[in-house]
Amino acid sequence: MAKIMIVGDKEVDLKFLKIILKNQGHEVFTDYCTEKATEQIEEIMPEIVIIDVERDIEKAFELCKSIKTENKFHHIPVMFFCDTNDTDITEAGFEMGASDYISKPIDENEIKNRIDHRLEVIKTHKKAQDKNAAFTSEMNEVLKTVHHPQMETILALANLAQSRDDNTGKHLDRMQKYVYVLTKELQNNPKYKDIIDKNFLAEVTACAPLHDIGKIGIPDKILLKPMKLTPEEFEIMKTHTLIGDETLDNVINTFGESSFINRGKIIARFHHERPDGTGYPDGLKSEEIPLEASIMAIADVYDALRTKKPYKPAISHEKSIEIFKQQKGTQFLADAVDAFLNVEKTFSYIWLEYETKC
Repeated sequence: MAKIMIVGDKEVDLKFLKIILKNQGHEVFTDYCTEKATEQIEEIMPEIVIIDVERDIEKAFELCKSIKTENKFHHIPVMFFCDTNDTDITEAGFEMGASDYISKPIDENEIKNRIDHRLEVIKTHKKAQDKNAAFTSEMNEVLKTVHHPQMETILALANLAQSRDDNTGKHLDRMQKYVYVLTKELQNNPKYKDIIDKNFLAEVTACAPLHDIGKIGIPDKILLKPMKLTPEEFEIMKTHTLIGDETLDNVINTFGESSFINRGKIIARFHHERPDGTGYPDGLKSEEIPLEASIMAIADVYDALRTKKPYKPAISHEKSIEIFKQQKGTQFLADAVDAFLNVEKTFSYIWLEYETKC
């Protein structure tokens, strides 16, 4: 079934848990010394790690953190073996990166259900990675056609801007994939076949990380505020579109004209415009909004909906689809929504591939 590693120092509990898991068909390994657990994890590469937190909570948390931050095995889900009536431990565990828990006292049915669910999640993540592999390779070849002498520096600045309110480092990677998939699908619409050529596809995909480059100029007290912004604060937040436009304009003034940077300027300034005219910064309507900005709007909002923030929960893929349907033609370009609905499963796979916990 699966390779499972149990870590802890309370041998009686761990042996009992090991017997149950083995009876359910799993290959089980135990480590009674948490200091060396990562060495055994690297050697075994289990599908799941279960950590007993009863004896030494700090060691358990430290091990969980080291697993989830180590590139070699951050993908391995960690489950805590604990008294679930202690909500402080379970909540802290989830903050440390734990995916689930097994409760004490031991219940065989619960163990089976939780392990089976975790293995199904792992299977879904693997499917997402496999599905994305083909178009990712194709996308990377397309990106090679875009050249600018300061491209690496500009993208580094975009990453710096994004890192201030996204410490996962994955948002910009997801954005490029969303944009690539959506733009390719829009290419099938006869209305855009003469607009979306190879150069358009390549530059829009390459420019995706530049959409929020203007956030570099937003004060931390607003950008990092862990609750909804006041109307006054939101007006300041909205200026990131103008700051982004100005930043990229300065690049052009310094290094000369570039279709790549010009397209980045368009995306940075207009990706919050809406077909109904209520967007910002210029209140453009319908066809006044550049196509690349309308594409970016779908990608940006989808990722925002799926992402958990201190002031809001993550929204499911299914609920996100309903929101796009409801806002078709008002918040989002109708043609772009139709294209999104044709590739929504791929959007879901992209999100799953980069999700940090299994």
